[in-house]
This record gives sequence, C-alpha cells and structure tokens, in this order.
Amino acid sequence: MLQITRVDILDGQTLDIELSNGHLILFDTQRLPEADHSYDSLRELEVLPRPNTDGRSVYWRDGPRIALEDILHWLSIQNNNK
Repeated sequence: MLQITRVDILDGQTLDIELSNGHLILFDTQRLPEADHSYDSLRELEVLPRPNTDGRSVYWRDGPRIALEDILHWLSIQNNNK
C-alpha cells in the first residue's frame, strides 16, 4: 500500500511529499478546494508551518489533515483538465 514517508514545505505554500515507492509530489496548498472550509486556516497563512505525516495523511498539530487519497484525487483532476 502506498504511504507517505516524508513531508516538508517548499516556498512557504508547497507540500513536498515523498511516497514509499520513491515518487515525489509537489502540491501547492493554494489549490486546495475552496468549497471545503476545513482548509481555510492554511489559506490564511503566508508561510505554512512544517507538517507531519502518519503515512496516510499530512497534518498539522491542532490543524487540518489532508489524506494522501485526496491529494492523489486532486492531482488526477488537475491532469485531466489540461
């Protein structure tokens, strides 16, 4: 099963996510769905604090959690819209 092995922040807003298969995902948090207000606290920050991972998601202490499944889904939608 695919898991997150490492997560960090690039340029203050982009998640740098390393997966167990060796692939890297660069995910711009400004592209989080605006309809989902659980991410509003992230959108309001100029620079995101360093996130953590439990292997299945990216999360911030006392903050939102973003599941790997959701990230992969959003990336597939973006690729299909090109």
